[in-house]
Amino acid sequence: MRRRSALLLALVLLAACRREPAKPEAFKPPADGRLTEAQVRLYLRGREADFRPQEYAWVRARVQEARLAGLSSRLDEKVIEGRRRILRSLEERSRAAVDPVKKAELDRDIAEVRRLLQGAPPEPAPSVRDNAELVAKLERKETK
Repeated sequence: MRRRSALLLALVLLAACRREPAKPEAFKPPADGRLTEAQVRLYLRGREADFRPQEYAWVRARVQEARLAGLSSRLDEKVIEGRRRILRSLEERSRAAVDPVKKAELDRDIAEVRRLLQGAPPEPAPSVRDNAELVAKLERKETK
């Protein structure tokens, strides 16, 4: 009987001591939208388990956004350089043209390329630009 009482008492105490696991605090993205170096490092290393689910989803979206901004920026630079080369070629051809009709056509093309060069590509938001720089820097380090 004593043994049974002790066992019953132990079970009651264990049940009373049992705690519910603390719920992790909900992730709240930073107002400025910037990633931290630690978040990017964990993400690049595939450490999903080290994130709260909402934080992982947010970090993944920001990293993808940053990568896309970096690709877009490099593509914009190549397009602008290509247009500058085309402009130089058209200007050379226009200077050498003797046919007035051909020269007028080349001058219209020159005006169009110059117009295209006036429109600068849209700049990403400062947070996206900063995230792109951080992700690119850490990806270079991770691949070394």
